[in-house]
Amino acid sequence: MVFTLKETDYIFTFKLGTYMTNYPKISSYFTENSFTVEKNIIQKNGPLYVGHKLMVPNIDDYHVVNHLQNRYALVNRGNEYVLVSNVCPHRQSILLKGSGNTKVIKCGLHCWSFGIDGKFKGAPHFTEKVESKNLETIKLYEWNGLLFKNRIPDCDFKKVGLSELLNFDDYFYHSTESETYHFNWKSFMEIYLENYHVFSMHPGLKNFVKPSDLEWEIGADYSIQKVGMGSDLRKFGSEIYKTWQTEVLRAHDSELPRYGAIWMLIYPNIMIEWYPHVIVISTVDPKTPGSSINHVEFYYSKSLYQKNENYFKVEKEAYLETATEDNEACLLLEEGRRALYLNNEEIYGPIDSFLEKGVAEFYEYLFQARNSEFL
Repeated sequence: MVFTLKETDYIFTFKLGTYMTNYPKISSYFTENSFTVEKNIIQKNGPLYVGHKLMVPNIDDYHVVNHLQNRYALVNRGNEYVLVSNVCPHRQSILLKGSGNTKVIKCGLHCWSFGIDGKFKGAPHFTEKVESKNLETIKLYEWNGLLFKNRIPDCDFKKVGLSELLNFDDYFYHSTESETYHFNWKSFMEIYLENYHVFSMHPGLKNFVKPSDLEWEIGADYSIQKVGMGSDLRKFGSEIYKTWQTEVLRAHDSELPRYGAIWMLIYPNIMIEWYPHVIVISTVDPKTPGSSINHVEFYYSKSLYQKNENYFKVEKEAYLETATEDNEACLLLEEGRRALYLNNEEIYGPIDSFLEKGVAEFYEYLFQARNSEFL
């Protein structure tokens, strides 16, 4: 049975044998109506990721959260992690920038001051008596060190075999990079969720990992791809990956990890990636039907970083090479779908039940979430 939504331009059902996929219609990649509904799904259905506690390792540390449009700062209060409003209640000036450690938040415009806990302290030179104007604070939920605003993901790391690999005990937060994409946010998720394009679009990556050696873990809140390590890291598909693979071989001697990569999506827009001694957390923030910003956080093994900083330098270069290729793949989707959209056409092909399994599951998540949105 196919559900009927009030917004009838969204779902197209494609059946191949017994395998049925609910595709988003081509128009959903370009219309404001679809974009608005999907933004609501992200806000209401998905866990709202704020940051990792490693961003604020010490008491009174703060870190302004860029994927929340700098509206809040993540704060370590010793016994808990909270979001504190980053906008002054007086004349709406921004308060904090970047990250640091402080006991007092002082507005740079008129010197109103607040404790790091958000409590109002004073308004110097203000001629009227000011009633207490505390900054809004929001308590957060912790899940494996990750902090969420509304709820934690429904996923047990031990159950899905990730309790050792996605363990942050020896890790530290290194940096965040943000990249603007000029295509619909769903296209990015689709490319992330399939291994089919690795053979053709990623000459370096396809030798580092073995795309056909793929294990899936699927749940209501997540999709996980565990991809086997390449069979021979002495072979390489690009000069950048040659340098990275040389470092991996040196760091592990002859005992390479079982996997070359773990790619996890927490529906609908949070990604956790594991590579040897590296964990990456990304949040895709849709801005318009045709653009989004990906905020990418890098976490590194502290013990290895102290011995060999170059390991992480070349790993990041390999990561960014693959990211550039993914961008090219997404633009191919965007250009083809725009051509169909402008001609008012719908074309859909089958989705591979193994290499592209994550795409079908993502479509089903969107289908169910949007159906709920209209009920």
